[in-house]
Amino acid sequence: MLRDIKKMMKYIIKVFLLSIYNRKAGTKIYSTRASLKATYGKGVLIAENSIVTDDVSIGMNSYINKNASVENCEIGNYCSISSGVYINPFEHDLYKRTTHPFAGGPTEKRNKVKIGHDVLISLNAIVLEGVNIGNGAVIAAGAVVTKDVEPYEIVGGVPSKHIGWRFTEVERNKIMQTNWWFDDIEVLGKNLEYFNCKISDFKTRI
Repeated sequence: MLRDIKKMMKYIIKVFLLSIYNRKAGTKIYSTRASLKATYGKGVLIAENSIVTDDVSIGMNSYINKNASVENCEIGNYCSISSGVYINPFEHDLYKRTTHPFAGGPTEKRNKVKIGHDVLISLNAIVLEGVNIGNGAVIAAGAVVTKDVEPYEIVGGVPSKHIGWRFTEVERNKIMQTNWWFDDIEVLGKNLEYFNCKISDFKTRI
């Protein structure tokens, strides 16, 4: 009974602290499992029950959907991270005589995952230690990303492999040069035609 009361009080306090933080920082953090020691940009949204640890930074207007777990990583601006995504989880050491944690958990610090701007990580994908993901990349649902992903590359599978490119090399370079992801969302909203154009008429509008 006492344990339940303490748990409820802890939850109420965290909700209160989140409401204050959101008002001051211009964020929408709804998960009580998101650390307020992490770094959040303006407009960041963290949905219910998602874990964000102290050693995470998330750029402006990026969002993390429900039931995700994000550890030891840098996430750029305008990234879309779907439900059930795991970024930089601890891994078992396959080279010890046992993989069971009774013999001791991981002792070495994991290398940070670095995710660029405008990256889409789809449902239930996993991004492992030390991976770098370039701007505009797309990670398919259920993928396990074990190596770096180039800007605007599409990868999927277990382990993930190259599926294709979102745009041609010329188009990719032109978009990279705009650096649009550093603009406020209000500014970008005035040029929706640019962002909504299809690949078929890309050449005339890029």
